Amino acid sequence: MRDFDQELEQDLTFKIRGETFKMRYVRPEILQSWENENIDGASEADALKVLDQRIVFFLDQNGDSGERWGKLRERDDDPVTLGQLTELVTWMVEVQSGRPTTPPSPSASGRGRTAVSSKAG
Repeated sequence: MRDFDQELEQDLTFKIRGETFKMRYVRPEILQSWENENIDGASEADALKVLDQRIVFFLDQNGDSGERWGKLRERDDDPVTLGQLTELVTWMVEVQSGRPTTPPSPSASGRGRTAVSSKAG
């Protein structure tokens, strides 16, 4: 028997810049609504705010995790990098959705061979 409850019991804690947090599961409708948001045209500052909001939304709401995340993001010494922010959000969405968010591998370069020549006979 496949036990979906057991599959959800994976460790959702993560450590970033010396701080440890725990992610919580969210309703699928939340992830679905994010797919319809277009932040590509947003300013860099607005895009970073969206990333932070998404991370805070995923954080376990017990305790002071949201406040700690805010303080961590405001640090000038040993800050969270842009690469870490994007990797963290990617990981969170992958865990939540059960599917990787990485783009597919590119196709092989060059033309493939066909069984029949396309030249007129």
